[in-house]
Amino acid sequence: MSKIQLGSTRLTGADGIRAIACLSVILHHLSQRLVMPAQKPWLQEMQSVFLLGNSGVSLFFLLSGFLLSFPFWSAYLENEPYPSVRTYTLRRAARIMPGFYVSFLVCLLLVWRLDIPTEFLWRRIITGFTFTSGFHYTTFFPSELNGPFWSISFEVFCYVLMPLFMAVLFVLSKRRSFGKAILFWVIAFGLVLVANALIHHWFTPSEQNRGWDYGLIGGAKFWMPNYNPVGFFGHFSIGILAAGVTTALMQHGTAMERLRKLGLFDAVGAVALGLAGLLIWRMRQQGEFVFSLQQQPYYFPAYAILFGVVLLSAPFSVILGRLLDNRFFRFTAKISFGLYIWHYLFITLIEKYGIKDYHNSGIRDVWRWLGISVSVVAISYVAATISYYVIEQPFINWSKGKPFFRSKRTDTHSGKAA
Repeated sequence: MSKIQLGSTRLTGADGIRAIACLSVILHHLSQRLVMPAQKPWLQEMQSVFLLGNSGVSLFFLLSGFLLSFPFWSAYLENEPYPSVRTYTLRRAARIMPGFYVSFLVCLLLVWRLDIPTEFLWRRIITGFTFTSGFHYTTFFPSELNGPFWSISFEVFCYVLMPLFMAVLFVLSKRRSFGKAILFWVIAFGLVLVANALIHHWFTPSEQNRGWDYGLIGGAKFWMPNYNPVGFFGHFSIGILAAGVTTALMQHGTAMERLRKLGLFDAVGAVALGLAGLLIWRMRQQGEFVFSLQQQPYYFPAYAILFGVVLLSAPFSVILGRLLDNRFFRFTAKISFGLYIWHYLFITLIEKYGIKDYHNSGIRDVWRWLGISVSVVAISYVAATISYYVIEQPFINWSKGKPFFRSKRTDTHSGKAA
């Protein structure tokens, strides 16, 4: 191919999807604050769509599976040795731990200074720092002030499982082939579904104090086991399968170039993106688990599969990938981790200590809601930018053998496979 070669570290379109995922989650949390019945009918319809932005969490897992498995797929299909686990672990730790730990410590400090009652405090602190909070409802939300922390534990669990499965694939495949590898991951996906079904059967919590009326602990008890680390590896696995297909397509450069110039990948990606949007639109008035496999959230697996198709199409596209990776989305993708781990803290602090009616279904005036929401987004972008350049990027550089603070600005888009 003229632009994308096997082993390339640039996967066009991934930045755009990461930005969509991040902004969708933020929009979901902001939209919860607006009183829907007080709005005009057309705005109620739009708010119903915005409230489904939490589906962006599924895209984060899809993206991680896609990007992190790509080097393993490349090594496998090129008959190269199994990638360095040390390098993989070091880079994952450098990417997640500094930013998360700073945000988590800030939340703990605020809980202490503001004397906020917290059940199972030490249990939540220990599991928060060790990324094991997602295995029980009492620790599911490590912080009273920052709900989105719950998914970090799930992500780290997936980070551990993926290379383990890949190691088994490398051991089993004396003669490597794309077909064997895809079959292996289809079977792995099936095993995840079986394990998830057993978790539902054996570990569904009791109904006592179960529900959001009982605070975060009750809400976590309500979510589990529909939300559990094993089930979310299913979302992650769809990204892994998409990465495998992408890597295989890259091995057929001449054929892919012809199809690329015909606009086939633009068409396929655009259709998948449109169907994903249509799915969200159709689900806007439905219950959370009406359209899902095994009562999993975020319209699993349909939503993740559709965006998986977008991910594997965009690198070969003529227009779609460039549109997704526009300048704003690239910057948003770069600081997306910071946006994710900081925005909800500001929402919570405004609710508790600033604007008393800025709670779930609390704001009636849409213009007032919009003004507050824009302020939250602006503050979040500032905090995330500081987090990235001051806290996160130095450790990312260090994990790659570079100086903590580099004199020359380099391109570190999220759409990279390493």
